[in-house]
Amino acid sequence: MSIQPTRRILVVDDEERVRLAVQRVLTEAGYQVYLAADGAEGLTMVEEHAPDLVLVDLMMPVMDGMEFLDQARRRYPDLTSVVITGFATLEKAVEAMKQGADDFLAKPFKPQDLRMVVDRAFRRAATLQNISIEKSRTRALVAAMRNGVLVVDAAGETALVNPVLAKLLNTTPEEMQGRPCAEALPWSEVCECLDQAMHPVQKDLSNEDCRGQVSLGQGDDATYFQVTCAPFYDARRQPVGAVAVFDDITAWRRLDQYKSEFVSTVAHEIVSPLSAVLGQLQNLSKELLGPLEEPQKELLGRARERLESIAKLSKDLLDLSKIEAGGMGQVSRVGLVHLLKEAVDQLAGRAQAKDQTLELELSDQLPEVMGVGEELLRVAVNLISNAVKYTPEGGRIHVRAQGGEDEVILAVSDNGLGIPAEEQEAIFQRFHRVKNADTRHIPGTGLGLAIVKRVVESHGGRLELVSEPGQGSTFTLHLPAAPE
Repeated sequence: MSIQPTRRILVVDDEERVRLAVQRVLTEAGYQVYLAADGAEGLTMVEEHAPDLVLVDLMMPVMDGMEFLDQARRRYPDLTSVVITGFATLEKAVEAMKQGADDFLAKPFKPQDLRMVVDRAFRRAATLQNISIEKSRTRALVAAMRNGVLVVDAAGETALVNPVLAKLLNTTPEEMQGRPCAEALPWSEVCECLDQAMHPVQKDLSNEDCRGQVSLGQGDDATYFQVTCAPFYDARRQPVGAVAVFDDITAWRRLDQYKSEFVSTVAHEIVSPLSAVLGQLQNLSKELLGPLEEPQKELLGRARERLESIAKLSKDLLDLSKIEAGGMGQVSRVGLVHLLKEAVDQLAGRAQAKDQTLELELSDQLPEVMGVGEELLRVAVNLISNAVKYTPEGGRIHVRAQGGEDEVILAVSDNGLGIPAEEQEAIFQRFHRVKNADTRHIPGTGLGLAIVKRVVESHGGRLELVSEPGQGSTFTLHLPAAPE
């Protein structure tokens, strides 16, 4: 158990009876009390004894209380002080407080008034000390972080920058301090993210919704960051600022790039020999080299199905690598009416073979979008194809497109198997497929939805999923409408 040190109090007053009375009351209360007859002597006592609290009279010879406070505060900015005076006016109190006094006590005063004021001053000092310690701890923590950190106040001005971020931007924390976010950072999207964190458009917007990626430099010298922004609040839960944390993901980006390049190379090398083997199998199946028995035909058919599956996987891998590399094709105005009709026509035969109802609903005056028509057609075909595959016989697939506010909304709904909640985020990852008793017999590469997601995002859109096992799924695309 730690023993608290005795608190030291200095009494500066030119009236001896007041000094002695205060000393007696406070000594009985357990404080160590020092006495000074004027401001000059008081400054000497401050230097010698480093008191925790000073009680000072305003009207004294040699050096009055106001001058004493001024000089004492210059040397010890955190010095706690209480003014005691027989000239108790509002003006004197205000002036003393401006000079740095923490409280005010008028003569004559009772012992209990003195004890109350002293206790209140120590509580306030303790609170300020705790705040100072917390600020120091926070600054030390932020400065020691390996991530870049930026804090802005409610006005969007820089309140705190750690050395890591300042070094990345080739400046210093002091130079960034107090500047508007738009001047301190080279990324306007981060400033928008910080503002969105403090003033979300949607009341239920979570902090995780305010994140993104930025980069410094170009080419092989580029550095990439994952930026996460979050607000902080006052006691009334009002936002008073926000923090942005910059996590260096350059190594992960490069690893992902190397992986994509490796996969693309392997897939490209596989396509040519696969095509040759498939061609030979087709020649055998057509009995160009002689008649075949039924078991031989069946064996060749199975081999061709497996090779076609590998060929499709290779093609999907190449397509995904091309999309991720930004090489989708020429962007132009694309009309979705003809595109969606073509997609439905391509899948109509498969739906009919399963006795499914495939419907297309188009709103009047459907806006065009800016994009690559071939890739948008691929998106529609993939979504409708999935709906056909994962909807049992006799099911229903509904494709609906309509214009929204500066956007086009495309929804593909089915009443099929549905997707468990825990799988709904993972299904957009490469090679991920829902595996259960209902889906194990359904063929697929696990790349279709990954391609859909990347194509939609590359067009500046977003993809939403609503699904429930046994009730079906609805994939909804939001694509920006082309300017008129």
